[in-house]
Amino acid sequence: MANNVIDFGTAKLRLGDHLVRGTAADGMIRAIAITARDTVQTAHERHGTSSLVTAALGRLLMAGQMMGAMSKVDDELITLEVRGDGPIGVLTVTANNRGQAKGFACNPNAWLPLNAMGKLDVGGGIGRGTLGVVRDVPGAMPYASQTELITGEIGDDMAQYFRASDQVPTAVGVGVLVDGVGDVRQAGGFIVQLMPGYEYFLIDELEERLRDVTSVTNLLEQGMGPAELLDHILVGLDFEELEVTPAEFHCGCNGERAARATMALGAAEIEDMIKKGETAEVHCHFCGRNHYLTPDDLRELLSV
Repeated sequence: MANNVIDFGTAKLRLGDHLVRGTAADGMIRAIAITARDTVQTAHERHGTSSLVTAALGRLLMAGQMMGAMSKVDDELITLEVRGDGPIGVLTVTANNRGQAKGFACNPNAWLPLNAMGKLDVGGGIGRGTLGVVRDVPGAMPYASQTELITGEIGDDMAQYFRASDQVPTAVGVGVLVDGVGDVRQAGGFIVQLMPGYEYFLIDELEERLRDVTSVTNLLEQGMGPAELLDHILVGLDFEELEVTPAEFHCGCNGERAARATMALGAAEIEDMIKKGETAEVHCHFCGRNHYLTPDDLRELLSV
């Protein structure tokens, strides 16, 4: 995989996973793109996903990272849930506005044969169903909305969500390329939106440019990073880069949170575990970690 390089005079900063946010057409277009091979590979390793689920979960993780990074509210959390009738079942992702995301699949080992184009059949794996989005801003009631899945390919469904729920014309592309042993070779994507007051000729301009973007991963294979990807899509529309943000798979679970979850069992249940000399095990669905509380840890919980 090619390294992404930003040139600051004579100094060069090599980046891993990161997002690039910017505008074009005198602010009538806002755009964000991501490269996230390590993010998706981490999810694959944490959850032991099949290649099909790696591709599906990876696409949703990147959609969450980009959507979160578009938020102007500090500490806002975006939760995306794809619930389909295909073998993958349910995918859940939570992301913040700092490029961090975590997620899991209910059926991590789901599998289907390759589709007619010889590619992973993400749409078939997800099937028909819904895309749910929850925006959680500290100090306010969470806002939830839901749209029907169009194709199950994630990108098309996210674009439909923006059009239906936010009334914002949007193009979304996300792609994950998995190698022959199931590891992630490339992962990236983009979101391009027309802003209020846009001129209608931009619809045709963007449609023409997006027709040439048949595969995000092909562009990544050519060595493009997020900035180059947006330059390619928005050529001739004066794309201006505004911000670069690191991106990563990140879960905030820890021993303290595991202890709080254990307290939900109630004092009687915890006392019974102590008497039996049992260790409490708390599993985090988002990152796959297990946290353990020994009988001594449990006694300390009850003494607090």
